[in-house]
Amino acid sequence: MITEEKNSQIKEHLLKQLSNFPEDQRSAIKEKIISMNTTEMEEFLKQNNLNYNKEASSQQECIFCSIANKKIKSYILDENEDYLAILELNPISQGHTLILPKKHTPEAELKDNIMDFAKKVALKISKKLKPKDIQFSKNEVLGHGTVDVLPVYGEETNLERKKATNDELISIQNKLAKEEKKE
Repeated sequence: MITEEKNSQIKEHLLKQLSNFPEDQRSAIKEKIISMNTTEMEEFLKQNNLNYNKEASSQQECIFCSIANKKIKSYILDENEDYLAILELNPISQGHTLILPKKHTPEAELKDNIMDFAKKVALKISKKLKPKDIQFSKNEVLGHGTVDVLPVYGEETNLERKKATNDELISIQNKLAKEEKKE
């Protein structure tokens, strides 16, 4: 059972993440977070496999660490020893991918080889989905650096995100996961 104080700390931590959600969903999510009592918060944490360590003050395994440790389902496109490439659940365009370090690393400390891995994934996206261009941007959420790999087809002028369906994500994952036939 979490305390009222712990519940407040968790709420504060979750509210800091709101900028990562689509703008049209932020106010509803904010209201939901604010209204959760301790029992509802515990259930939310369980449902989302979020582990708030009872001994640590307000430390939680961030969402990206949970994904990298495969505690949370994701749509994996590629991985190596250091990085994981997953489809963005709220993509700006088809094939929008996040590159995650498998170890919690702030954006400022991301190694140069993350871009090599991102470019490898971008090449696969380029071959299979045929965008006009692919853009890269480094970001940080909860202190975890990431790289967005954003295919540009021409309609991404306002950078609006939409929630992808499970079927859409599986379809893109399957397209990008198929191995090239060697001739």
